[in-house]
Amino acid sequence: MKNSILIVSNNRPKMKMNLSTYTSFLTLILLHIPLASIAQNASISIENRSIETYAFDEPNPLPILAENPKIYPYFKFEGYSQEKTDREWDVVKMENDFITVYILPEIGGKIWGAIEKKTGEEFLYRNEVIKFRNIAMRGPWTSGGVEFNFGIIGHTPATATPVDYEIMENEDGSVSCVVGAMDLPSRTQWRVEIRLDKDKAFYETNASWYNPTSLNQSYYNWMTGAAAASEDLEFFIPGNQSIEHGGDPNPWPIDKDGRKLFNYKDNNFGSHKSYHIVGEYKDYFGGYYHDKEFGFGHWSPYEEMPGQKLWLWALSRSGGIWEDLLTDTDGQYIEFQAGRLFNQYFPEGGNNPITQASFDPYVMDRWREIWFPFVEIGGMEAASEWGVMNVEYEDGMAIIGLNALQTLHEDFMVSINDQEVVSESLSMKPMDVFYKKVKLSPTDKLEVKVGDHKIYYTNDTDRMKLKRPFYSESRNSLTADQKLYFEGWEAMKYREYGKARQDFATLLKTIPYHQDALVKMAELEFKRANYDEALAFANRVLELDTYHPEANYKAGIIYRAKKDYINALETFGWAARSMGFRSVSFAQMAEIYVALEEFDKATDYARKALDFNKYNINARNVLIVCARKFKDEKTHQAQIKKVLEYDPLNHFAQFESHENLKVSNEFPAESSLELALQYFHLGLMSDAIHVLSLQHQNTKNSLWLAYLLGDVDPEKSAEKLIQALEGKIDFTFPYRRESIEVFEWVKDQSENWKSDYYLALNYYAVGKNELGDQLMQACENIPDSPVFYRFRGQMLKNGSIDARIGDYDSALALEGNDWKQREEHIQLLLEAGELEKAKLMSEKTYQMFPKNYNTGLIYAKSLLSSKEYERSIEVLQNIVVLPSELARSSRHTYYRAHVFLAEELIGNEKYDKAIQILERSKLWPENLGVGKPYIVDERLQDYLIGLSYEKLGKKDKADSSYKRIVSLSEKEATTKIYQVLKLLALQKLANKEVLQSTLAKLEMSESKDDQLTLAIFNSSVTNNEEDMVALLERIVGY
Repeated sequence: MKNSILIVSNNRPKMKMNLSTYTSFLTLILLHIPLASIAQNASISIENRSIETYAFDEPNPLPILAENPKIYPYFKFEGYSQEKTDREWDVVKMENDFITVYILPEIGGKIWGAIEKKTGEEFLYRNEVIKFRNIAMRGPWTSGGVEFNFGIIGHTPATATPVDYEIMENEDGSVSCVVGAMDLPSRTQWRVEIRLDKDKAFYETNASWYNPTSLNQSYYNWMTGAAAASEDLEFFIPGNQSIEHGGDPNPWPIDKDGRKLFNYKDNNFGSHKSYHIVGEYKDYFGGYYHDKEFGFGHWSPYEEMPGQKLWLWALSRSGGIWEDLLTDTDGQYIEFQAGRLFNQYFPEGGNNPITQASFDPYVMDRWREIWFPFVEIGGMEAASEWGVMNVEYEDGMAIIGLNALQTLHEDFMVSINDQEVVSESLSMKPMDVFYKKVKLSPTDKLEVKVGDHKIYYTNDTDRMKLKRPFYSESRNSLTADQKLYFEGWEAMKYREYGKARQDFATLLKTIPYHQDALVKMAELEFKRANYDEALAFANRVLELDTYHPEANYKAGIIYRAKKDYINALETFGWAARSMGFRSVSFAQMAEIYVALEEFDKATDYARKALDFNKYNINARNVLIVCARKFKDEKTHQAQIKKVLEYDPLNHFAQFESHENLKVSNEFPAESSLELALQYFHLGLMSDAIHVLSLQHQNTKNSLWLAYLLGDVDPEKSAEKLIQALEGKIDFTFPYRRESIEVFEWVKDQSENWKSDYYLALNYYAVGKNELGDQLMQACENIPDSPVFYRFRGQMLKNGSIDARIGDYDSALALEGNDWKQREEHIQLLLEAGELEKAKLMSEKTYQMFPKNYNTGLIYAKSLLSSKEYERSIEVLQNIVVLPSELARSSRHTYYRAHVFLAEELIGNEKYDKAIQILERSKLWPENLGVGKPYIVDERLQDYLIGLSYEKLGKKDKADSSYKRIVSLSEKEATTKIYQVLKLLALQKLANKEVLQSTLAKLEMSESKDDQLTLAIFNSSVTNNEEDMVALLERIVGY
């Protein structure tokens, strides 16, 4: 092993030391001690651990339909503690000889943290306090570890609440913890097996995500890992471009200004960073702390997880403040996120090929990832589940470092210019480190292999580059009709169903037989339970092309919903001719045959479905039911076992095996209802009733039970109906398409206003907003629930503002001690211009809840609107805001209060005081929950300061203020409309040449901001201070 070292200590050798000493010593040891370790089995346990926690609470019973219908029926949480308490949490602990992993099943099933045992270092950041803050879609979120996000863009609705889980000791000595839940809006089921082998220095996450519905669903998955931030941290993320959320590409790893973005410390500019890195066909990414000689990484086959995102809080105080908000002692963190798509996309109108993705029906996506530490080798230029390799170049030598992640008995080969120069045998244990030095010229091609490409590196940078385009002008070339279809389909995938319907309907006015648009409209109307309209759209396609696969499939699910089983079977048969619809169509046919009690045929079609998709869980459920009906216990148990192999948390398989449902998630009633509906769709009403009978205290489930009992036991059905409608409406959120027939039945059976309310919610959920509005209005003022009036006041935005305020008055009469309700009421009064009422109510609310920063903030806003600027500033000084992510409303209120107060002082000729107030407006008091960014646009304050100095006769100081405005670069000029202040400042400075050239550029621009700037400038009378103040007020208002 000449010039090679196998290191088992923590200290990376200096490359100039005498290597022969190491070689002789290690050779002696290796002759007598076998390297293959006799590893103990991995262990797993559940601990009840006391952890300092900043809790969240105050679940909001208001349906989220007005604020964010994409995640209905979830609700938000409104309360966040500023004080910590010790709280007991269940912690799953997994460990082997090399690493320890901690999991929090009560907090979204997230991995809390992971530690490499030899060094004691965290390769996943573990936050020692659980500090919930308002960041996720529903609010609460806590930093650190690995978070599992499924469904739609954003931190998953399940991120802070309990999920289902199970721990297992596997036959091979490994251990597993499986976590998972249902994404309620899409009804898709996600699972993550966190698995630790006994003899590997990594853990793996084996994810599965299943769409059990008949339709496409939104598709979004990112596994969000966290690591500690540090000045010595270098990122190793292969690629040559970074794409934005909207898809537009930027240079990586060095930006256009020459900044080395791969160094954490060199990101000390701008705001928070979201780098989605693309451009190379490589499977790994991670980071390395040079001072600690320790790194972290992620690996997964490229085709499974091509997304590689780096998220950084801004290195200014705008990001630094979140270190204080999210942790106590663990410091700032970064996120390295792995995704199923290239980026976390939301539409911004860019010229690029990035789009939303969709999730096909009856499809299970599965993928495997590993998360690992590595030490001493200086970085990461290649990685796999076998190990991590780094290559550095120094003084004409290539220095190769290798960190094994599992036992390696492999050949180590180095080639230069396709000629093998090194061939040695490696024998390494997990976390052993090996070094090799070879001479290399700058132009030489280097290849390093361990085994049969188990780990592979080459310095041929072109070899792994992608030719895929990440920039395109093609969208600009779309015709108007093509654009309508494109945008409609994108909206569908983004759960913007109303916009999608509008786009497709507009398109069909000009092209009535646009087949793709017709098929999508059929799907949209099916979602709304408008089955006749949906079928009309599908049949218009079949009038043109009787074999159209998707039109036949959509017709099939519509006929099935209408219980027209013959036509459903016929159209599914044609759809099954296409590979894209084969498995799902056969499975649909199998389910129909169960409903028809033709179990032989059901079995045959279920097997056909599985021939083309073995993970079709719906088809396997058919086999389970049929085996039970045939009293074939062996097949029954075999199919249950197979389902649990693919999905260990599957409630259908658990129920069929006569086990108690292993439900530990936040919404056990939703799990029970979803299980009952699986039997309902199969026509197995007695099974559905049995499931609902096990847990019928929930209002929604009780109403379903009453409906199903209607034909079986009318007396009991009526009893259940009356009982269900006696309870409060809080947190009862109907949303499923098939629930509409239930709640229409409930409305027919009862004159209780709650039946109208529940049906209205269901109508809103599926997009029948007009019918929902009618029902809400029909309730008049009969309801005795404040939640009803709050919801109607928010939802009927097209109604009169007075009626909406009236609803909030009714809510207040029923409940006067709900701060959130009062805050909504005040906000509505402000929108209506009822400023005095808003101020009085906000003052009283602040007095009632003096420790709640939300009430202080709305009071400060009300005072601002009432022109009581000094009092508004005083209130802001006495509250401590816990902000939502990226929110700046508190700082904006502070800014406006100071600027308007200064304007008032200028009007009263109190110029010295105005200057003091304006200088104070430039501060960023952190009790408002917002830190100061690197770039701040202070041109408005500077202009008013200059104006004040002019009035005081201090021309030099005035000119200094105006020059600051003129000198601000375009990058720093973040508020575009403030460009008018540059024009005014140039006029004040009598710089006519620059003024004229700037005006000429604005006149040539097509930008709306630039055109508005010109209009304001041209309409101003710059020598009249009163007009000037009015102008500035308009700018601030903008």
